[in-house]
Amino acid sequence: MAQQQSPATQQRNFKYQIWLMLIIVFGVIAAGFLMVPKTEQQRQRMIELFGTTNQGALVTPSVDLSPLLADLYAEEKPKWQVIIAGGTGCDASCEQILFNTRQVHMLLGKLTGRLKRIYLPETNQLQALDLETINREHPFLQVSAIDTQQLSELLENSSAAWDMQQPRYFVVTPDHQAVLYYSVDNDANGLLEDLKHLLKYSPDR
Repeated sequence: MAQQQSPATQQRNFKYQIWLMLIIVFGVIAAGFLMVPKTEQQRQRMIELFGTTNQGALVTPSVDLSPLLADLYAEEKPKWQVIIAGGTGCDASCEQILFNTRQVHMLLGKLTGRLKRIYLPETNQLQALDLETINREHPFLQVSAIDTQQLSELLENSSAAWDMQQPRYFVVTPDHQAVLYYSVDNDANGLLEDLKHLLKYSPDR
């Protein structure tokens, strides 16, 4: 038969177990505080080490698009946004992006109301657009002309800077921070996955 431990030994072993659990718990908490990035460089380093599940490309650092977006629906409840911009008019690539983002918007189901889509053509391209067709095919799409040079300047120091010859689309927070971007080559399912994740874990304002 196995030799039974004395009450004193059992009590001592129990204390060791308690101390071990406390060390593990506080060790994990301390490690968490130490690992929280304090600068943008540290945040990027952590992303490189651990990777990301985003399907779109990260906008690093995130870019404040308030100068372009603050006045759009200013009276409404803040929403997440998908912003389409760039390109030389609404060509086949632009039409494909508009179609894909419309489908994604509908596939969000009960989360649809927390998102809005905005197309930002260049001001001098607005006259050439068939707005009647766009409004008919995309009834919940906001079209607002911009000076694309202003958008280019906002993005120039970020990973999302590009020559704007081809259209791109961005995921933008309710606070107008561009956080993800996509090109026409991206699979629209990736946008759907990213939006579901972001909307699920962000508060509904």
